[in-house]
Amino acid sequence: MTKRSTRTIILAMTFCLLLAGAFLTGCNSSKAQVDKPSDTATTPPPSNTDTIEQPKNSQQIKLYFPNSDATGLVSFERTVEVKDQAVIKAMFSELANPPSGYEPPLPSGTTLLDATVSADGIATINLSKEFKANFGGGSTEEQMTIYSIVNTLTTLPNIRSVQFLLEGAKHAGILGHLDTHDPIKRDESLIIKS
Repeated sequence: MTKRSTRTIILAMTFCLLLAGAFLTGCNSSKAQVDKPSDTATTPPPSNTDTIEQPKNSQQIKLYFPNSDATGLVSFERTVEVKDQAVIKAMFSELANPPSGYEPPLPSGTTLLDATVSADGIATINLSKEFKANFGGGSTEEQMTIYSIVNTLTTLPNIRSVQFLLEGAKHAGILGHLDTHDPIKRDESLIIKS
């Protein structure tokens, strides 16, 4: 045998051993995957999600509720039935029903009389007189009430700010402290990140 043929045989044997090793390793790992249960959690982590029955005209919405000590807003997602694109009305209905342990941001008896969205992204919401008459908080609760509504509505892609009306009229301070004469923009600083 020549040196060249010996070298060729050694290279061929080395290649065959490497190929066999790779094949056996591949077989063992696929067997381990079949026999060994997964280490990843199959149950999703708990989240701030309330699920309501999902009818045909359902839409997922994000709502912001004040936390128990009124220091910030906590987001919750719900799936609601929306008829004729009345998503703002659905959001108001849901804001009146806070999750367990949270206070409703809307004063009792508040009714959304009308809502429109302009081409430049201003949602004008016309609220009943109960919004002001039944509000019993101070400036902190006022901030939570106003921004619960504003931050909720501005989750919709076509809304950038919210103009408040009371029985069809603008007010400089609809609840006493915050200026509501002009449209109010979203305030991310009030959102408590989980």
